[in-house]
Amino acid sequence: NISTSQFKEKLRAQIKDFSYANPVVKDFDPSGGASRGQPFNLFLISNDKVELDKYASLLFEKLKQDPRLKDVDTSNKATRPEFKVKLKEDSARKYGVNSQAVGNELRGYVEGFTPTKLRQNGLEYNIRVRLKPEQRDIKDNFNNIYVPNLNNKLIRLADIAKTEEDIEPATINRQDRGRYIQITASLAPKIGLGNLIADYEKQFKDGELKMPNSVRFSFSGDSENMQDMISSMNKALLLSIVFIYLILTSLYESFVVPFTILLALPLAFCGAFYALYITGESVNIFTMLGIFMLVSVSGKNSILLIDFTNRLIDEGKSRTEALIIAGRVRLRPILMTSIALIVGTLPVAIGFTETASMRTSMGVAIIGGLISSTLLTLVVVPAVFSYIDRFRIWIKAKLWKMVE
Repeated sequence: NISTSQFKEKLRAQIKDFSYANPVVKDFDPSGGASRGQPFNLFLISNDKVELDKYASLLFEKLKQDPRLKDVDTSNKATRPEFKVKLKEDSARKYGVNSQAVGNELRGYVEGFTPTKLRQNGLEYNIRVRLKPEQRDIKDNFNNIYVPNLNNKLIRLADIAKTEEDIEPATINRQDRGRYIQITASLAPKIGLGNLIADYEKQFKDGELKMPNSVRFSFSGDSENMQDMISSMNKALLLSIVFIYLILTSLYESFVVPFTILLALPLAFCGAFYALYITGESVNIFTMLGIFMLVSVSGKNSILLIDFTNRLIDEGKSRTEALIIAGRVRLRPILMTSIALIVGTLPVAIGFTETASMRTSMGVAIIGGLISSTLLTLVVVPAVFSYIDRFRIWIKAKLWKMVE
C-alpha cells in the first residue's frame, strides 16, 4: 500500500547496483506509449563529433552525481561494434579501383546477389546467390577478397584498403544542421524545473560546465515548456496588475489610493515564496496559478481598510483617527475572510492523494501569501497611506499656490 513515487524510489534502490547498465525508471504513459518523456530534456548540438562525444560524456557523469536529478539517461550509447573498410586513395588510384566496385563486392560477400528471378504460376521469386556462412565473414577473409578494377582485373583488397574496428552509437541523430546527443532525467522530490534549468544555463555559459565553442545546447519537452510558461506567466502577471490598478483608479477617481491598495501584492508574494521555501515545495505551473489567485484576493484586505478610512475622512474625521477606527472596525471582517480562505485551501496544501499532492505547491503559496498579506496589511498599508496622503495634500497645496 504505497504510492507510485514511493515505489519508484524503492525500485531505484534495488537496481542501483546495476549502474554499469545505467537503468532508469520512467512513468508509464496510459495513452498507449511505453513511457512518458522526462521533464529534464537537454540537447547538445555540434558538427564536431569528437568534441561533442567528449563533452556529452563529461556532462553525463556530472548530471548522474547531481542529487536533484534521477534516472539520468543519454542517447549516446555505444552499443554497435563496426568493422570499417577504408580505401587507400593513392593505391586505389594506382590499381584503377573505385569505391563503388569495392562496395558492390563487399555487399555481395554479405548479402549475396540476385542475378535473376524465377517465374512460376504467375508469381516471381528472387534467386539469391550467396556464399556459405563461413565464407561471409569479411573480417576473417579480408586478405582473400579480390575486387575488379576498371580493366576487370582482380586486385587483392588488402593492397588497396585498410580496416578499422570501432564502437559507434546505434543511431546518429541530427538537428539544426548538426549532430546532437540527448540527455534526459527526472526530478527529485521538491525540485523545481525552472530553477534547475536556470542553474545549468548559467554553468553552461560561464561556469564549471562551460561548453566548448563548437557545442551548443537547447532544452526541449517539459524544459522548453517551462521556459515558455515562465515568460508567458510573467507577462500575464504584469498585465493583471496593470488592469487591477486601472480599475481601482476609475473606481476611486485617484491615482494614489490604488497604489496603496496594491501594496498588499508584494507582501503576499513574499509570504508565498517564503512558505514554499520552508516547506521545500518547488515553483511550477500550479505555483504560478496560486500566485495569480493571490493577485485577485490579497488586495481585498487593503480595499476593506482604505475604503472605510476614506469614508470616515469624508465624514470629517482626521486622517490618523480615521485609520485607527478603520483598523479596529475592519479587523474582524479581514480576519474572518482570510481565515475562511486559508481553511478552504488547506486540503489543497495537504494533498491527501498522490494526484492531489501535485497541487500542494499551489495551496502552500496561497496560504503563505494570505497569512503575510493579512498580518502586514494591518500595519504597512495604514502607515503608507498616511505618508502618501500627507504627500498628496502637500502637492495639492503647492499646485494651488502656483495657480494663484
